[in-house]
Amino acid sequence: MPKKNSSIWTPYAIMFMGIWLATGPFIFGYAEEARINDIVTGFILFFLGFLARPQTRAWVPWTISIIGLWLQFAPLLFWAHSACYLNDSMVGILVVTFSIIIPDLPGGLPDTGPSIPPGWSYNPSSWGQRIPIAAFALVGWLISRYLAAYQLGHIDSVWDPFFGEASTIKVITSGVSKSFPVPDAGLGSLAYITEALLTCQGGARRWRTTPWMVIIFGILVVPLGLTSITLVILQPLVVGAWCSLCLFTAFCMLLPVALGMDEVVATIQYLRKSKEKPFWQLFFYGGDCPTATEDKRSPHSSAPLRKLLQSSWWGVTAPWNLQLCIPCGLLMLFLYLFVDVHPAMKSLDDVVGPLIVVVSVVSFSEPIRKTRFILLALAAAIIGGTFFLEMHASPISMITHLVLAAIVILLTFRKGPIREKTKMQLD
Repeated sequence: MPKKNSSIWTPYAIMFMGIWLATGPFIFGYAEEARINDIVTGFILFFLGFLARPQTRAWVPWTISIIGLWLQFAPLLFWAHSACYLNDSMVGILVVTFSIIIPDLPGGLPDTGPSIPPGWSYNPSSWGQRIPIAAFALVGWLISRYLAAYQLGHIDSVWDPFFGEASTIKVITSGVSKSFPVPDAGLGSLAYITEALLTCQGGARRWRTTPWMVIIFGILVVPLGLTSITLVILQPLVVGAWCSLCLFTAFCMLLPVALGMDEVVATIQYLRKSKEKPFWQLFFYGGDCPTATEDKRSPHSSAPLRKLLQSSWWGVTAPWNLQLCIPCGLLMLFLYLFVDVHPAMKSLDDVVGPLIVVVSVVSFSEPIRKTRFILLALAAAIIGGTFFLEMHASPISMITHLVLAAIVILLTFRKGPIREKTKMQLD
């Protein structure tokens, strides 16, 4: 973590960002609502940057970071033109970075001391563990901004390498998308950049120094992953079309769930087992962990990329049986292309198929490998649907569904290799 005097320049950078934001409307010619918002917000940022100079007022950086998130959302609310969307979102990211990412976290414990949780074989909060999650979030952010640009009217076409432009446009202009008061792709970009910023915040010991941050990260990542998959399910079920970029952003949310759950598990274990402080005090202010061990295994953040990528997969294994469940789920999605599937059964396939993929990938995480047993319930749903919905459909469809369900059931019981220790032992 940077020392306090190494980030003394950040309040001045925030003051400059305030001036930049307030003068933007006169340079780019914003609409009335967006113009007022940027001028007012710019002056507020300048004032808060001035107050942040002593770096002793803990509430100031948090207020600045909230304003940074507001700047991600405001252009969507005002349906602002492209220059405003670009300017506000980039200024928002920068002020959050300058307020709570680069400086020490206001009110947080110093990031010093042993970093591997007792009983664990690696540090789930190391930079090697977190960098890939942030990278996936940034990719999702870029794609979502691109789709939001079409929804806002900034561009006239969208690229889709597999299903074609017309299919993507049908998805992102569907009734599901229009049911939101703002562009839903823009909301996705806000969620992705928030995830990226939360991933980058805090040091290598944040599982005990800032437990609340890790828990919020987990609350954001898991629901976002489920929301992304839900939107994927709705594509064929409600819209009747597919969007390649939407599917890729869903993948950018799904894999981080498997990569990031170990840190959440370590934090929950620490909160449950530590008797150092009352629970809520420990949750908000963190604590020490005398039985933690020194981390001599994790590569430094400046280490070669290959070593960082290798360390990011500690605590994640992909057993062959769970890998085979993934094509079973995908086959359920596209089975109607090869055999005569009853329409009601196809709707069930559109729901269960993606969920099988989700549960299989999430179960790659060693600390939560037991989530694989959810596959049994999903397979049971396919079996039940086959007998109740496919009785008068194609026999080939019935047999195929039953075989796929049986394969998923048989593949579920194997636990697969667990290479890392992930059970905290404070006693």
